[in-house]
Amino acid sequence: MAAKVALLALIISFLLAASPANSERRGFRATMIRRETAINFTRAARQSHERLSMLAARLDAAASRPSPQTPLRVDADGAGYDMEFSIGTPPLKLLALADTGSDLIWTKCGTCASCAPQGSPSYYPDKSSSFSKLPCSDSLCSALQSESFATCSAGGAECDYRYPYGLSTNSHHYTQGYMGSETFTLGSDVVPGVGFGCTTMSEGNYGTGSGLVGLGRGPLSLVSQLGVGAFSYCLTPDASKASPLLFGSLATLTGTGVQSTPLLIGIDTFYVVNLQSISIGAATTAGTGNNGIVFDSGTTLTLLADPAYSAAKTAILSQTALPRVANRDGFEACFQFSNGSSVTLPPMVLNFDGADMNLPTENFFMEVEHGVLCWIVQKSSSMSIIGNIMQMNYHIRYDVENSVLSFQPANCDSL
Repeated sequence: MAAKVALLALIISFLLAASPANSERRGFRATMIRRETAINFTRAARQSHERLSMLAARLDAAASRPSPQTPLRVDADGAGYDMEFSIGTPPLKLLALADTGSDLIWTKCGTCASCAPQGSPSYYPDKSSSFSKLPCSDSLCSALQSESFATCSAGGAECDYRYPYGLSTNSHHYTQGYMGSETFTLGSDVVPGVGFGCTTMSEGNYGTGSGLVGLGRGPLSLVSQLGVGAFSYCLTPDASKASPLLFGSLATLTGTGVQSTPLLIGIDTFYVVNLQSISIGAATTAGTGNNGIVFDSGTTLTLLADPAYSAAKTAILSQTALPRVANRDGFEACFQFSNGSSVTLPPMVLNFDGADMNLPTENFFMEVEHGVLCWIVQKSSSMSIIGNIMQMNYHIRYDVENSVLSFQPANCDSL
């Protein structure tokens, strides 16, 4: 009897150690690659504003819930970041957009003659021994069905999806296929049973990769499926170097300079915090208050709604001792300067609820063309977004489980 009790205790302890409740102890390391060596600011401005309109539409839908939510279009023409990973057995190495503003993981499958983008590698499920189709009874299919993004085949053996990116009036930005389960390799770690979209048809601009990896807060995202509770990244401005993307126990901030602010609750996918005020030089200007501001890896520029934008722009203009030049592509605070000359610019600090982000100058002033230096913030017609330029050289941690965002200044090249 004692032997049976001991055996039962051993089995229970093994099951507890392998259960999802303890999965946060695991850590995974992946990398992100910046897509463009030099930012095209004209394209970045256009795409950032397009992404803004789609993000605002989704948040409006989340607030009212009268109709299905709409996922985001990614800022594929800006300074986007692609995630490196491998899929299948044997593993096939792919690049896909890393996006904190959406949830679905998907990759082009088969020949995918009607898929965008063309020219990037495709995954072939028939060449992998670890692939299986997800049935309609799977929870991930149910999550898609709850948003009217999935339908079921006769018998329920296949979960077919059509996942739109963009406003409901734009029917030409979507990914479509069937849901599958596959082994993913993140760095040196092999993770079986990841649910993903096997795309057979798509339209839109997804950069030059093979798909998209959703890092949002919803059940379909890689973060949720890994069950790690938190992830972090550190975006390097050097396109020749990789940016670390860390999950679970590896997504930790240690040492000095770590600050944290609550994530606003009630938002299904996005990472929204309270920006109380902005400090620019000697001035303290209005923040976004309870409307919040989104940390988004897929938007290049930072976009501020009024009154935050106008107050901050006035402070920049009044405290920058350089000759002002005409606006450039929506940048309304631009100045003339000579390369090699000494330039004094006012510091900029984002004052969140309980945390202050003291920005390096290169995170909010950049040379948009030869001899023209601009404040890399534009006016939003609706909500506010902190884009990936402003996030560079910060180690940013998203604690999904506890609804906390933390950050720390870092040299991302060496993290």
